[in-house]
Parts: sequence; C-alpha cells; structure tokens
Amino acid sequence: MDDKKWEKWATLGGPIFVILGIVGAILQGALPMSGDTNDEVLDWLVDKESSIRTAAFLGALSLIAFAFWFGSLWRRMSKAENNNHRLSVVAFAGFIGGGAMFAASTAILSTMALRVDELDAVNTRFFWVLATVLLSMAGAFIFTHLAAVNLLALRTKFLPKWVALLGFLPALLFLISISGTMTDKDFTMITGGIGFILWSIWILATTFHMWKTAD
Repeated sequence: MDDKKWEKWATLGGPIFVILGIVGAILQGALPMSGDTNDEVLDWLVDKESSIRTAAFLGALSLIAFAFWFGSLWRRMSKAENNNHRLSVVAFAGFIGGGAMFAASTAILSTMALRVDELDAVNTRFFWVLATVLLSMAGAFIFTHLAAVNLLALRTKFLPKWVALLGFLPALLFLISISGTMTDKDFTMITGGIGFILWSIWILATTFHMWKTAD
C-alpha cells in the first residue's frame, strides 16, 4: 500500500475518535453538577466506577486514532503552506496540548474510580473539580488547533469554505469554556459539551472531504 493510500485510510481515525468519545460519554451518564452535594458526587463515582474506567480506556484508544487522523490533516496543511509550517505548527501544538489535558483529566477520573473505596466525599469533589478544570484548560489548546486549521483553510482553500466556517463555531465555544479554569459553574461544562458535539461534526466533515479528495 503506497503512502497516499495510507494517508486516506488514516483519515478514518477521525470518525473512530468521535465514536469512542460519544460511547465514553454515554457510559459515564449524567455528570455531577455544581449544585450537587459532595455525597452526591461520591454516589455518582461509586455508581459509575466501572463505566468511568472503561471510558478512560476508550479515551486512550481514541487519542491513538486521532493522532493518525491529524497526520493526514498535517500533510494537507503542509502542502497548503508550501512546507513553511507556520499555522500547521500552531495546529500541531494545539492538538498536542489538548490531547495532553484530556488525557490528564481522564487519568484523574480513572484513578478515582480505581481507588473509590479510599476516597471520602470531600476528596472526591476536589478531584472531580480538578478533572473539569483540566478539561477547561484543554479548551484553550483545542481553540488554538481549530483556529489555525480553519484560518489556513480560508486562506488557501485546502478545505471547503463551509467546513472552515463550521470549524469556528466549536472554536468559539471552547474559547468560552476556558472560563472553567476560574469557576465551577455548570455553563462551562455545558458549553464545552456543545463544543465537542460541533467539533465532532467538523471532524466528520473534514474527514469526508479528505477521503473524497485523496489522490
């Protein structure tokens, strides 16, 4: 199989990332809200501990798939920039940072589930908030990633204009979700959740275009 065919098949990592992300979210069920008591957060952890561990495993697999997807996207961005690698490097930095923050957040939740018998309600709430703050921090990196990719797409048309414009919607929501680094109000998680849904749609649209136009 030549390199161009590898590039085409690697784009399927995008849909795999989306599917695994959705399955992981469903497994965890309704997440704790800011108005929940510490005991209610602990009850959620006890009830979902097996599902949380499974979601963490799926999350790790999704990052592997997503890395292959980004490899194909990087190649297109590099060509569009004539190998100057300015916005493509920015997009890569955002991709790495967002993945690292997501992985850290997921690892904390999985650790809580693995050691649920050793946690009290206060500690559970502390680590839950820490995990959500890390996700909010991931929003900064994902915003950077999306902004770089879609700015380049608008300038060079390596992606259709409608796909590029669509990409700015989740970017804006992720930018708003960064406020979760200074507050634990529910709107930050809700904004990030909607951002993930729109980001998933953008990933699928981008994947379809890359698959259809593969050389």
